[in-house]
Amino acid sequence: MRLKSYQWGELVGILLLLGSTATQMFYLEPLKREIEWRLGAFATQQSAQVQLGVLYDNHLETLKLMKAPPEDIAAAQARRTKTLADYRNSDGHIADIVLSKEDVEGYIEIIVIALFALGSLLAGVGRTLEMLSARKVAGSEV
Repeated sequence: MRLKSYQWGELVGILLLLGSTATQMFYLEPLKREIEWRLGAFATQQSAQVQLGVLYDNHLETLKLMKAPPEDIAAAQARRTKTLADYRNSDGHIADIVLSKEDVEGYIEIIVIALFALGSLLAGVGRTLEMLSARKVAGSEV
């Protein structure tokens, strides 16, 4: 039994539909979840950074009001600077990762949509030609 060209087209269309669905399920959705997770972590980190900055500011003001030795104030300022610098480095890393993955996500979404559209078109045309072929055969038998 040989397949006709439109049947091959229908088969390729169905394979494209399956491929686009698999790409979306196994790559695109996990990528979206990872981006959302990183954005959530970034928001939490930003909140912690602001809170730590305020905490260190209050600590420094308390030391100044208590007329603490200058070396204690300098040590607290150094800890504040180091801690906030660590957060700024992490902010940059998270932002770089999220931005690079969002571009990939956009491209893959376009590819998935194109594969789905092409697969639907091929499967639909193949099915239509199959029905027309069956109608011709049924009409010639009468």
